[in-house]
Amino acid sequence: MAVNVRIPEVLRKLTNGSDMVSLEAGTVGQMIEALEKAHPGIKERICDEKGNVRRFVNVFVNEEDIRFQENLDTPLAAGTEVSILPAIAGGSGSQEVVRRVYLTFNQEMVTKPIIYELVKKFNVVPNIRTASVTEDIGIMSVQFSGKADDVEKALEWAKKQGVKVDPIEMNVVEP
Repeated sequence: MAVNVRIPEVLRKLTNGSDMVSLEAGTVGQMIEALEKAHPGIKERICDEKGNVRRFVNVFVNEEDIRFQENLDTPLAAGTEVSILPAIAGGSGSQEVVRRVYLTFNQEMVTKPIIYELVKKFNVVPNIRTASVTEDIGIMSVQFSGKADDVEKALEWAKKQGVKVDPIEMNVVEP
């Protein structure tokens, strides 16, 4: 099944200037392999030596980050649009970043001090932008700032606790 892959400007020299490439693939992993076969050298720009998407490269399937789906196993239907975006933060895990996310808490999680634990365990600074919390569900828009590694570990920990984490926008460098 054919999927359309948006290529960022920084990788277009590998696709002969094309900003959109159409490929046959059933998953994101297969899409990356097909992309590499058609445009040698592109995979090493997207994936690390273990074959995982590089930390500061974002891959979106129909505008949703694959890290919040099934990662490389995220299924692709015919006509799906995939976007590859280098994150603005880039570079070292010790660089200061700001990450904006939606946190969704189910009924069991609403009463737990998740934000407090994130601050305590991972040395991140939360800025709650909006929140709607009832006895049954909590939805928050939160901006986390801190070292890139700390912010990423904090959000991964929150997911393991049962909190749904959805990106609002890409990482940005804190001035």
